[in-house]
Amino acid sequence: MNQKILYLVWVIVLVCTQAYAQTRKITGHVTDTSDGSPLPGVSVSIKGTTIGTQTDGNGDFSINVPAGKQSLTFNFIGYTPQTVTITSNKLSVSLSATASQLSEVVISGYSRISKKDYTGSAVKVTSAQIANKPVQSFDQALAGQAAGVNIIQPNGVLNNPPVFRIRGFNSISLSSYPLIIVDGVPVFTGSTGNSASNNPLGDINPNDIESVDILKDASATAIYGSRAANGVVVITTKKGKLGKTQVNYDGWVGINKAFNLPKLLNADQYVELKNEARANAGLAPGFAIQKDANGNEINTDWYKIVYQTGLSHNHNMNVSGATEKTSYFVSTGYSNQESFIKTNSFERKIFRGNLDHHLSKAITIGTNFSYSSTLNKGPNSGSLPGQAYNTGGLARLPLVLNPNVAPRNPDGSYNITSTGTLGLGANTIANNYPNALVLLDLDKYTSSNTNVIGNLYGEWQLVTGLKFKTQYSINKLNTANTSFQNPIAGDGQSSNGLALNTFQEYNRRDWTNTLNYIVDLGKNHINALAGYEEYHTTNLGTGTQRTNLGDSYFNNFQGNFLNVLSDATTGNFQSENGFRSFFGTANYDFDKKYLLSGTFRRDGFSGLSANNKYGNFGGGSIGWNIAEEGFFKSSKLGRIFEDLKLKGSYGVVGNVGVGDFASLSLYNSGLYGGAATVYFNQAGNSNLKWETSKKSDVGLSFGLFKGRIQAELDYYNNSINNLILNAPQSPSRGIPGNTIAANVGSMYNRGFELNITSRNIVKTNFSWTTNFNISTLSNKVTALAQGNSDIYGVTSSLETASVTRVGYTLGSIFVVPVDGVNPANGQRIFINRFGKQVQYNQVGTPSKWTYLDGTAATAIDGTLDGRIVGRSIPTYYGGLNNTVAYKNFDLNIGITFSGGNKIYNGTQATLRDQRFWNNETGILRRWTTPGQVTDIPKVVYGDNYSNGSAIPNSSNVQNGAYAKLKNVALGYKFPSRLVNGAGISSLRIYVQATNLAVVTGYKGSDPEVSSNGNSNLAPGIDRNTVPSSRIFTFGLNVGF
Repeated sequence: MNQKILYLVWVIVLVCTQAYAQTRKITGHVTDTSDGSPLPGVSVSIKGTTIGTQTDGNGDFSINVPAGKQSLTFNFIGYTPQTVTITSNKLSVSLSATASQLSEVVISGYSRISKKDYTGSAVKVTSAQIANKPVQSFDQALAGQAAGVNIIQPNGVLNNPPVFRIRGFNSISLSSYPLIIVDGVPVFTGSTGNSASNNPLGDINPNDIESVDILKDASATAIYGSRAANGVVVITTKKGKLGKTQVNYDGWVGINKAFNLPKLLNADQYVELKNEARANAGLAPGFAIQKDANGNEINTDWYKIVYQTGLSHNHNMNVSGATEKTSYFVSTGYSNQESFIKTNSFERKIFRGNLDHHLSKAITIGTNFSYSSTLNKGPNSGSLPGQAYNTGGLARLPLVLNPNVAPRNPDGSYNITSTGTLGLGANTIANNYPNALVLLDLDKYTSSNTNVIGNLYGEWQLVTGLKFKTQYSINKLNTANTSFQNPIAGDGQSSNGLALNTFQEYNRRDWTNTLNYIVDLGKNHINALAGYEEYHTTNLGTGTQRTNLGDSYFNNFQGNFLNVLSDATTGNFQSENGFRSFFGTANYDFDKKYLLSGTFRRDGFSGLSANNKYGNFGGGSIGWNIAEEGFFKSSKLGRIFEDLKLKGSYGVVGNVGVGDFASLSLYNSGLYGGAATVYFNQAGNSNLKWETSKKSDVGLSFGLFKGRIQAELDYYNNSINNLILNAPQSPSRGIPGNTIAANVGSMYNRGFELNITSRNIVKTNFSWTTNFNISTLSNKVTALAQGNSDIYGVTSSLETASVTRVGYTLGSIFVVPVDGVNPANGQRIFINRFGKQVQYNQVGTPSKWTYLDGTAATAIDGTLDGRIVGRSIPTYYGGLNNTVAYKNFDLNIGITFSGGNKIYNGTQATLRDQRFWNNETGILRRWTTPGQVTDIPKVVYGDNYSNGSAIPNSSNVQNGAYAKLKNVALGYKFPSRLVNGAGISSLRIYVQATNLAVVTGYKGSDPEVSSNGNSNLAPGIDRNTVPSSRIFTFGLNVGF
């Protein structure tokens, strides 16, 4: 009996031993080669089997390996796959990030596709490229980061929308700003503020963004149909990653100062020069040095009155994680940024919650939601579109106010006259501008937003490969603008005080339903999507203006005012529009070698007439992955090229930026002697339809030396037709404005794009990566309205230095040419329409305009004698970005560049004006004696022609080419062994500088400028705007 029991025990032990010998448990830890940080979510599989697992939040894994299996394969998006031989039961594996873009996924907003299989033209900007930048909105951080994308920050006003162009200007009268999609939600863009600039994209926290996909050609954008002509920007926010809960904090504090201010005359120089100008005009001296009670000369630096060193700080915290069923990301952020312009600030409070949950294997639900509250404060800087000539514009005031006059009287009161202008001091000539100090102290402008962007979705896998998704999205933006203009000086003086409050509600709801089918049939792979979408937008504005302040105690709208006005001029409006769309796209490839894609969308828009309400848009593309061909793999080139793909696309997309009732003839309501009435205010056009862009693209992409070099080269041709312009009408027809909107214009954009990423050095303790991108742009207008009449671009309704003309670039620089200064008499020489030299003498009699021989000449006319002297749109632009890592240190250097364009430096005209205004120090080389050769005319008091104030002239046209050291950041990541004991998984500190230096021939403050903002008709104008800011920040990134 005992023998039988022993025998049984022996059999059991033998069986267990055999079973143990057949499998073994392998554990391990996976880290990033560059910094040793753990990698969660890495796919770990047993080579030659389907058995696999993933690393947890600490980068750890455990897997049972059958007998006879000796290798594990590790895969993670963005890292080089690695196969490791099992040498022990516990492994340590390090993965290296790869520059290869083959593993990237392009996200269109409706679907996603592997970059390797993608045949459209798109570029991805990652979170690392935009995070922790001292910006208010993510679009400001895109400068120099992507081929085909040109970002210009107009000036240093906080939260001022940048000029954002994808492959050039795509309209004349409508917007050229791209469509912005956030987690599938089309969001509001533009400017919704008053003198306090307000960009709604500032309501999106850049630190919440995972990636930005910029779609450029028709194949990529046609899925958005009539909204795609300007390109599409698809933002994907962050989600939780598989593993334990992670907590991260990112924060920075910084200072900023005005960048490259013009050098101005001091009090002594000012008095001497202005009295000289008066003497040359035959007038008595009118300017003198004033002294204070201590006998010191008054020498006011008005820059110090208007500008300061701004202090800013920014904080973000997020909590994220994921299980096999649920992924979550919750973040909150606070930003308080202070400009170098006094009283200009930006404050944002924001919350985001992203949640995805698998109810079952077939059903997934989720939501992406953000709520933000943003407050913008600012003075009237005179630097926003339409403000260049504002009398109270603070950018202009330091340039024109007398440096020999103090801002305050000896008793501390404001130094102002009874009419609200700056006091005379010792001068006898009045200054017509207000005291800047009064405006900073007493005027107030605010623009605040509450912005909700969110969606709720459900996804159901009906059968294998077929998914149905429904998503409901909202963007609810409320903007409240308040302004108070004081009654004693500035713009409010003539009204004895003015207060204006407006409130706007912008609401958009979007319901999208899609069916997505993905199937593999041997070597044939199909990814098809069909959808239906409806979205509805309502806009409502209310506003009231109060004037004639009855009690000077009050400095807000709620005070006692005697007059009240509330009509369309004070921000009262109501409007709505709707879209109904059917769309579909299909991607096919054979054996990953031959690629085919097609997209179609039919859009219906309520703003067009019944006959033209619907439009059809679409695109197609083909591609050939040459690197997948057997003959290529076996060739010598196959050992060099990791990837080689040819692609081409063509399609038609639209621009529907017309008014909500553009096709209708409209009447407006009003009062006539107290009686209600209506009046004709818009002549409709029932034939009005979409602007269309026919886009073609040919490209080549390749990867060399196992991903060490990645490059993409594209040629694009965008032919834009049916441009909506105001067609002139006979005055006898009685049509408001004597114009009717019609589809009558055309133009094109063409160019090349090159993007190269190179991993120059890759070693254990040292790496160096470079990205270089450059784009070219050739723009030409080919047709305009009836008779191809010129369209003039006007700056702030006063200065015409731009023209759009058939055969030339949109918004070309248009000025009267000049030929220097006459050495004999110091007079400015102009060239008239007949090519003859005409000189100007401010005090000339009987004529101020004469030929060089002294005979009278016809006065120069800005329109008749003006000519195109250059293009305002750059012919090339791009960026050079370098990332260097040495052990725990990292260095990032970003350079942006642009060129091939001219800028009209209207600010230089201000700085050389010979009225009572102050001047820049260059005026000291003015003409003074016969025979002197100089570029500055003789100073004659009252002369505003020679400098270009009255008539723009070519002396102020300058080369706009530049290379700017945009961003430099140096960081240090503490070793894990030093911080893990404190419960910290990662800790990095950094210092960063923005706008450090610029190399340019431009003589203004900064060639990256646009006084007219996103204007199509008048780009490239610098007129009385504040400069950019130079920013220094110190930051901290902590992970728990």
